[in-house]
Amino acid sequence: MNLKLNFQIIFMDIEKILAEKGHYIDKELKKAFPKKGITNLYDAVWYHMGTGGKRIRPVLAIATCEALGGNSKKVVPFAAACEVLHNWLLIHDDIEDGDRVRRDKPAVWVKFGLGHGINAGDLMAQKVFELILSSDLKEKTIFRLIKTMTDTAIKTAEGQAMDMNLRGNDNPTEKEYMEMVTGKTAYYMTVPITGGAIVAGASEKTIKKIIEFGMRAGPAFQIADDILDLTSGKGRGEIGRDIKEGKRSLLAIHCMKKCSKDEKEKLIKILNKSPESTTNAEVLYVKSLFEKYGSIKYARKKAEELIKKAKKTTEGMPPKLGKILIFFADYLVKRKK
Repeated sequence: MNLKLNFQIIFMDIEKILAEKGHYIDKELKKAFPKKGITNLYDAVWYHMGTGGKRIRPVLAIATCEALGGNSKKVVPFAAACEVLHNWLLIHDDIEDGDRVRRDKPAVWVKFGLGHGINAGDLMAQKVFELILSSDLKEKTIFRLIKTMTDTAIKTAEGQAMDMNLRGNDNPTEKEYMEMVTGKTAYYMTVPITGGAIVAGASEKTIKKIIEFGMRAGPAFQIADDILDLTSGKGRGEIGRDIKEGKRSLLAIHCMKKCSKDEKEKLIKILNKSPESTTNAEVLYVKSLFEKYGSIKYARKKAEELIKKAKKTTEGMPPKLGKILIFFADYLVKRKK
């Protein structure tokens, strides 16, 4: 009962912060992306930004800054930059994966064309840094925020490359998977919290603990995302899209180790097919293998273990920050979409 109550409280807190600070984020985004800007560029950005999303990242940046005694108004440009980073990565991710649907609507590259999709993402990539440079902060702080964001963008690109490389690997290991998701997901899940702490003038000890938290919580989020793809989907128009894309998820890697030789050969054959040629019957077959060998249960347990370790790192943090991160950790693995 208490855990359920806590989970409800974090959503209430998120809604409260969005209600109080959301217009500041919108103001920054409108300055960065004029709604009457160049056709097939600014309208493409706003189309994507308007397809949904919970604004969790900017909320985290603001909440972290406030929890550490900082001025929340000063972190708003960085918080907006985190939202732009997230959406830039999603636009390019859809292109790389060939996903035609995002948040149950046509992806940007489908609606506006491949070239415009790439260009919109490129624009957003630069706007991330323009937003940070516009901050009312000391030059030293701005430089550190840019360095943090740059490191995040590089690590995420490296992780995405590892993800695409892994799809051609017929004997992937859990170690390779964890290295991939740490790069692909952990850094950009952590950057809003780190940036909020930097703006608040947090100690190096606290920032180090925040990064340790993120390196555990990020992979847990990705594993939960892998499971979600097989249950309620992820707003991409279908269930099991990861299977059609041949992703070597933790579920697939675990199943390959447990299933028979013939089953593994069939599993790999399906994963190696193009998304367009993979049938729904084949997706259901792979899902049945995951269920047969307990791969979904294994992945869920792994995510829970990582979240438990993430929560452990909050010990010794300022109490308000620790509470926020514990709530956030629960949200990552319990969300339904």
